[in-house]
Amino acid sequence: MQLAHRRRSRPFRAGADDRSLGAVLVEAAFVTPIFFMMVLGIGEVSLAMNDKLALANTVRAGTRVASASGNDTYADYGIIRAIVRESAALPRDQIQMIIVYRASKLGEAPPAACLTGTPQDPGASPTAPACNVYFPSDFDAGKDSFGCVSSDFDRSWCPRGRKISLSGAGTEYVGVWLKVEHPWLTKMFGDTVTLTDHSVIRLEPRLK
Repeated sequence: MQLAHRRRSRPFRAGADDRSLGAVLVEAAFVTPIFFMMVLGIGEVSLAMNDKLALANTVRAGTRVASASGNDTYADYGIIRAIVRESAALPRDQIQMIIVYRASKLGEAPPAACLTGTPQDPGASPTAPACNVYFPSDFDAGKDSFGCVSSDFDRSWCPRGRKISLSGAGTEYVGVWLKVEHPWLTKMFGDTVTLTDHSVIRLEPRLK
């Protein structure tokens, strides 16, 4: 009797096992794509954050050089060289634009007129937008492409005209703004995301 009972129960267990296996397969079909999307999403965000950190380090390196250079004729040349060195982790084709601009206080963003990519000559006005705009194609320019002559990159806001003083009173602030286009590899979030950062620092006082 006991053997007969076991034989009758086998088909029932086999059917239950089949149903359990089917449920697991259905659940896996739903969960697996979501799991891989989460993994890929985390990877994408991590790569973007890496570029964001590289961007932040680059602009801060640029402002440190800008502050230390003061009103040196070739200040912008030094800024661009510092950006080239510090941006090694960023592919050059991702860098879109660099703005070196006059700010009135710490943390101030570039003037709207500068964000169009057009250099701004302040003329005689201490409150007018003032900036020089650079592109990756300018990275390989030699020192002779700077110096504030009529055809030079830095002619709009000439470094020689930047205000500094021994006491620190009346000195200007200089800012560096950088724009980067980070490509999404999986296209989950679109084609690219625009990353920008800026840093502002007071020009260091110098003896005349």
